[in-house]
Amino acid sequence: MRIDITRIGITRAVAVTAGLALAMAVGAAPATALGTAAAPATVTIDTKGPALGGIAAGYYGFSFESNTYGVNSGDFDTVGNLPQLLTNLGQGVLRFGGNTVDEGYRAATPAGLAGLERLTRATDWKVLYSEDLGHFDAPTVTQDARAVSTALGDRLAAIACGNEPDYYFRKLRPPTYSVQSYLAEADRCLAAVRSGAPTAKQAGPDTAGGAWLTDYATAEKGRIGLLTRHFYPLSHCSEPNATAAELLSRGVAQREATTVADAARSAAKAGVPFRLSETNSASCSGIPGVSDSYASALWAADYALVAAEHGAQGVNLHGQLGDHCAGYTPFCAAGPHQYRAMPVYYGLYFAHLLGTGRLLPTAVKTGDNIAAHALLGADGTVRVLVENLTPRATSIAVRGTEATTAAVLHLTGPSLSATDGVRVQGAPVAADGTIRPGAADHVKCRQGDCAVPLAPYSAAVLTLGTIG
Repeated sequence: MRIDITRIGITRAVAVTAGLALAMAVGAAPATALGTAAAPATVTIDTKGPALGGIAAGYYGFSFESNTYGVNSGDFDTVGNLPQLLTNLGQGVLRFGGNTVDEGYRAATPAGLAGLERLTRATDWKVLYSEDLGHFDAPTVTQDARAVSTALGDRLAAIACGNEPDYYFRKLRPPTYSVQSYLAEADRCLAAVRSGAPTAKQAGPDTAGGAWLTDYATAEKGRIGLLTRHFYPLSHCSEPNATAAELLSRGVAQREATTVADAARSAAKAGVPFRLSETNSASCSGIPGVSDSYASALWAADYALVAAEHGAQGVNLHGQLGDHCAGYTPFCAAGPHQYRAMPVYYGLYFAHLLGTGRLLPTAVKTGDNIAAHALLGADGTVRVLVENLTPRATSIAVRGTEATTAAVLHLTGPSLSATDGVRVQGAPVAADGTIRPGAADHVKCRQGDCAVPLAPYSAAVLTLGTIG
């Protein structure tokens, strides 16, 4: 069956003839895995249509537990390769929170804040910081907020209170705990923050779900500067493990789009931006063999752009800086202050290659699972990210501009389940944190029709030139 989808947000359909030479050249699937080529697909860009959303500096980020791998761990400093791993993504946001902020975390130490200040100054990143609401103590929060604000200055993006209060009933509060109970507590915590850091932006509610967002946005309108919530499209808590195919499915993509759009509407009620302050592929640390695999790279690149198209103004992938790497973490410790980039990190990096600007409507015509996103930069440059999420080679015709040639960078991996070997135009992230993609491929375009071959389970970023 042929499918013609016009995206007002999501463009993922279910595939363009890539040659064997390309698949072998970029390190994708071996010849025996290519199978029968799929029918060509068409992606049409509407360069004159209304923007779906945008990508601004600071859109990409990471989230960490406050207590275990947080500010006081000594890991957040200019030592080692972490600064370079952050710099690869341009400006960004580090978020500290997670369950541990409400389970024993008290305050940032002077040494921890000094290291974090050095790191953010060196990388031009900012910090979204959380205070303990689970065991709230107003003087402690006031003192900590003052110390954090003083140390970070304009590199403090915002301060939030607590983590996933809609789940407090499980452990930290009585079973009758409600949004009304929470709002009273949140007001007291935010007042304590304001007392210590009167000029700092305040954020919240960092809920696990969306049911409390509208009530919170309405109650805190005029006081908060950022609405935040968490979202994991899959789970590794008690549900049966999902597969890589499910992670990359259209159903999951649609759930992502709907969740973000609902949250963005709540943020609009408060007149503030919305950020996915904690997110990743699957809750409870991710699904081994899926969240730590090449599939997560393809997922992250698509997910970050789906979120932007539906109203998110930032995404923070949750993880840690330890050596437990069989989950969703973007980083895996390889030694003191040395980290290996995991596949999901490559996905964020690849999405970042689109640059900043406004996201354009696209239409995808295909019978296979294809994702596509287009961005118009401030300088008029159009870039398109396309993904072939099928086990067959494919060729995508990208239309809608007057480009005569397109520069192409590829994202590839040995297999969906591979936990190593992910490459961007043939290049890995080096031990020092740098990544230097090889020279771009080029394809010729005929009357603005650029045919791009893609190997199975691979992605490409096309630079199509500028428009007036």
